[in-house]
Amino acid sequence: MQASQNNFIKKNLWYLIAALLAILMVITPLSLHLVLNDKGPSWLGLDVSWQMTMNYAMMHKMVWGKDIIFNYGPLAFLSTRLAWGISKWIFVVFDVFLLLNYFFVFADFLKRTTSKPLAVIILVIIPLLIDQFIGADLAWLILFFIIYWMYKTFYDQHYAYLTILTLLVTLAFYIKMNTGLIAVIFLLAHLVNLLVARKINVVQLLYVLVLFSVIITISASLLHVSISSYIHGGSEMIKGYNAVMYLNESHAQIENSLSIMFYIMLSLLLFRIFVTIKNKDYSRILFLLISIVYIFSLQKQSVLRNDVQHLYEYFSFAPLILLCWHPLTNKSIEKALLSLTLIIFILALFITSKDKNLLTIVSNRAKGPFVYINDIKHYDDYNVLHQKDKRYIPQHVLDKIAQNTVDIFPWDGAYLLENNLNYTPRPIPQSYSTFTENLEQANYDFYVSKAPEVIIYDYDAIDERYPFNDESLVNMFIGNNYTCVDTFTSNERMRLVLQKKAVTPPVQLNMWKKDKINITHGIPTDHASFIKLDINYTLAGFLKSFWGKTPPIKITYLATDGQSLTCKTSKELLKAGLFTGNIITDNNEFRTFISKREALQPVKEIQLEMDSNYYSTTGNVEFYNKVAYKNDTNLVTLSYRDLVSQDPNQVFEQNGKKVIAIWTGDIQLRPIALEKGKYKLTLVANGTPMDGIYPHLNVFNDNNMAGDSYTTADYKNIDFYFEQTATSDVYIRISMDNDGSNAAKKEDRNAFIKQIIINKVAM
Repeated sequence: MQASQNNFIKKNLWYLIAALLAILMVITPLSLHLVLNDKGPSWLGLDVSWQMTMNYAMMHKMVWGKDIIFNYGPLAFLSTRLAWGISKWIFVVFDVFLLLNYFFVFADFLKRTTSKPLAVIILVIIPLLIDQFIGADLAWLILFFIIYWMYKTFYDQHYAYLTILTLLVTLAFYIKMNTGLIAVIFLLAHLVNLLVARKINVVQLLYVLVLFSVIITISASLLHVSISSYIHGGSEMIKGYNAVMYLNESHAQIENSLSIMFYIMLSLLLFRIFVTIKNKDYSRILFLLISIVYIFSLQKQSVLRNDVQHLYEYFSFAPLILLCWHPLTNKSIEKALLSLTLIIFILALFITSKDKNLLTIVSNRAKGPFVYINDIKHYDDYNVLHQKDKRYIPQHVLDKIAQNTVDIFPWDGAYLLENNLNYTPRPIPQSYSTFTENLEQANYDFYVSKAPEVIIYDYDAIDERYPFNDESLVNMFIGNNYTCVDTFTSNERMRLVLQKKAVTPPVQLNMWKKDKINITHGIPTDHASFIKLDINYTLAGFLKSFWGKTPPIKITYLATDGQSLTCKTSKELLKAGLFTGNIITDNNEFRTFISKREALQPVKEIQLEMDSNYYSTTGNVEFYNKVAYKNDTNLVTLSYRDLVSQDPNQVFEQNGKKVIAIWTGDIQLRPIALEKGKYKLTLVANGTPMDGIYPHLNVFNDNNMAGDSYTTADYKNIDFYFEQTATSDVYIRISMDNDGSNAAKKEDRNAFIKQIIINKVAM
């Protein structure tokens, strides 16, 4: 009997080691009860709130991709491990599935390596390298498992293995969109590769495609996902995230170590590609290319965000990909590569364990399975929210809100959830995540159609960004359609309580000028309250943005009183649009913006600070909604840029400066918004005579004649007065009624207009 047991152990030793190490990889704790911070900077509530909001959206059957757009999906709770509203058995089944994957990875690695002792040491490092609580890194772990099963099903197309691969891709798709999209692309590429390499028959191919389609469709229905909208929203998140979510932190030692490890691993994978090509084993190249994509994606996310947490992600998960390759026929080279793999794992462990106690990690890993079983026995699904005191809202404010729909800015949804309010989140529930024009439009469309009755508002942003322009259209909508009915202080910050008005018209954006200008100089707002700026990368900028950190852009707002404000921005946020009506720096000024915005300082100019090696020096600028400010010296100044017609014949260069030319007939300028009142229009013009008579000009505001006058040889200011009986857009038109020419004398009567200045005058 003893001999039989010994024989069994000897025969299955590597499976037993793999099983033991896999069990040690169990996630603990089983589930998380969030602890809210009520002190310190407001961003401490950012992660907590989106995690709670994801569970809230799932429990209230909101449609992902429409009602909720985020970089996480309906299965985000598998990553956050937030127990609220989730059965413990969902976590248990999922965790057993993960352990099964670990077992297959470890067992296969042990079986195919030429040096078992080196392989065992590598695998023993993994439980020490990866945290017991994986959290947001779950997406990278699942993506690694997907690559492993692609590798495994290349050699063995067992239906069970193909099923596991399909399930993993589905999980990745619904947990986190960025890695989910990558996973789907990987799966499709793998199927094509299998077909080309004749490793899969038509029946097996159809099995995977049909299974994937059925699982995705059924789960979309169960999880309330609009697949096309979900993919589109996720793609927008990916596009905008890279351009603005970088941090200006410096961790030179970790960054240098990461760079060294990345290039060592890249060289290792490229060497294997070289050997594979040399052996004409082309069908295996795909796995190596995908492995490069995996370590590149991890490297990019790590250095992009550039905080310690994201940098450590690379060291914890990138080395795993080295477990997924086929041994080379040259045993000595294979052993050398395995030794290099061990060195990489040891280096990763050394870097990540500087702030950790390895003995404590070993102890916790050994206790992990027992802790997990105990967590199952004492599981609490967090049905009762119990930290209301840490998200304090005064009772009189709660009474005002009652059961009305309510939203919160910029991100702390925990306020509404802890106080059991009727939370109606906008699609992108945290303002900092409206990275692109389409994402901002989604939130704006929500407010136009389903504006909540009440808003708890805090004027704040992360990473030195300008709060108003994180959601410029929504903030403009709020400024027009809400009133401040109360304030309170909570977590060391003042909050505004905003009440919706009875009628909430959408924001009217009227483009009155579009120009291509040099953006390295200051850009005068010319009284526009909203500007869209489209700039492009140079080739160097595109490559830098693709490979690593996005080249930074800073924007400075200059007010008429000399006040300035400099913030971080991105090309996507510039394209989405900037509010340039006023400079707003805090909650008090936002409250003034709602009630009496004319008391705020208007923005006269914006300036961009960026590297011209990475960005084009010219950009297309669109100007919207002229604003009249009562304290301006010149209310409106119009020039050749404001012509309705873009006929180049109406623009003439005179003494090196462009002016409006009237050769014959009339010219008309773009509409300007004027309030009811009396105005003085100053025409700055000159002309050329014929027979000693200069051009005679008639000036009209709409179809009303403001006056007429002759020009002279020199520029002079000619004043006209008119009255606006109602607030509206006004068209200024100027006609010349005595056009003439004398060929014999070489005389031609023409008029030239340098500027048209409009000022408001006392009633």
